[in-house]
Amino acid sequence: MKLPKPLLPPPAGYPFFYGWVIVAAATIGTIMSIPGQTMGVSAFTDHLINDPAIALGREDLALAYLLGTLASAVLLPVAGYFFDRLGARRMIIIASPCMGLTLWFLSSTREIISGITGPQSPLPLGAEKAGVAFLVLSSGFLLVRFWGQGVLTMVSRAMLGKWFRERRGLVSGISGIFVSASFAGAPRFLSWMISDLGLGWSGTWKWLGVSNLGLLLIGWIFYRDNPEECGLQTDGKNRPAEGGGEQQDTTEEYSATPREALRTRAFWIPNLSLALWGFALTGFTFHIVDIGKKASLSEEETLNLFLFMAPVSILANIIGGWWSDKVRIRVVFFALMAALVTACWALTQLSSATGQWLTIICVGTSGGLFSMLLVVIWPRFFGRKHLGKISSLNMMTMTGASALGPWLFARSVELTGSYEPAFHGCGVAALLLLATTFTMKNPVATKGL
Repeated sequence: MKLPKPLLPPPAGYPFFYGWVIVAAATIGTIMSIPGQTMGVSAFTDHLINDPAIALGREDLALAYLLGTLASAVLLPVAGYFFDRLGARRMIIIASPCMGLTLWFLSSTREIISGITGPQSPLPLGAEKAGVAFLVLSSGFLLVRFWGQGVLTMVSRAMLGKWFRERRGLVSGISGIFVSASFAGAPRFLSWMISDLGLGWSGTWKWLGVSNLGLLLIGWIFYRDNPEECGLQTDGKNRPAEGGGEQQDTTEEYSATPREALRTRAFWIPNLSLALWGFALTGFTFHIVDIGKKASLSEEETLNLFLFMAPVSILANIIGGWWSDKVRIRVVFFALMAALVTACWALTQLSSATGQWLTIICVGTSGGLFSMLLVVIWPRFFGRKHLGKISSLNMMTMTGASALGPWLFARSVELTGSYEPAFHGCGVAALLLLATTFTMKNPVATKGL
């Protein structure tokens, strides 16, 4: 697949290291995945439930999200394979228009349902509208989760990890400043587009679809898979820096195959920790408006929690990125799980000021560490050669876990009338994983863990 030459000079011709351009481009690519992330979908949840043309209840909508997300998770290793074969630039040029078309498909949900169940429908008379709506939304969720939360995120973050080694934590922290702020503000911004701007949920999805054309252009001009293909080296240096201080996780680049990675605790402990965070976050984010109602908070007050989380998440990104370059990565994973344990308790106390502030601090902190660790952990432990395949295995696990979150949280409230059992279960699981972080070691230092 030959691409036309980009408009700007080649990366080696820049007066500064092109990796900094990659930081900006990867940040934009990750931000553009928001419509496929759970916080992007959550702004539409109650509007879809209340739309008479769709006629799905909360549990049915959560189940559609579950099935669509699980199906997308199964496909992600295929995307990882093609990322390793085609590179970041080709993949983003494929993914961005596909994401745009998916959002247009979702925006047309009412029309598709009406066309299938209307008088001219080929279906038997009396075909259930809810069943058709369920299938249409499941298909839409499959596509938006695959292209958005899956491919756009994986390609952008894996590309960033390939361009830096010794400063990987630092650059992920810098990128995370803008990603965290965007993710935290997304629910409120999308709610403003839907309600205050008057676009409605359908019009908002249409505008988001059009915006992906901008990412197509950015990908073609700026995305590059790795520094070596551009005549450069990681971190913009001619040779690796000597020393390295306390950090012993990056002594030399070690490239493991996916099969080798799957046989190590060094893969499974971070993989399950990141997946649990995704499970808990998507569970509460998908139902955040309803969780706020049960705590006697208005929709605006509930969504404003995300705005207060933004500076906390940004600070955690910066400090965590700098910190991860100085210490063993298991210390950062310990901090991630500790924040998640506290957040799960705080979310059960959301009606109090203490619960709200602890939620802001702990969800914000864990979110900042999470996005940084996604960039840092896999190239540090398993090298860059098979980064796409290994990252996609992690994305598959996280996406599968994030699929279960909204449905199990919905089941919790259906069976008990409360979200507390779901939060308690997440807290216990996080506590168990917190204990396992002490056993995590870098495969470079100990092969065959």
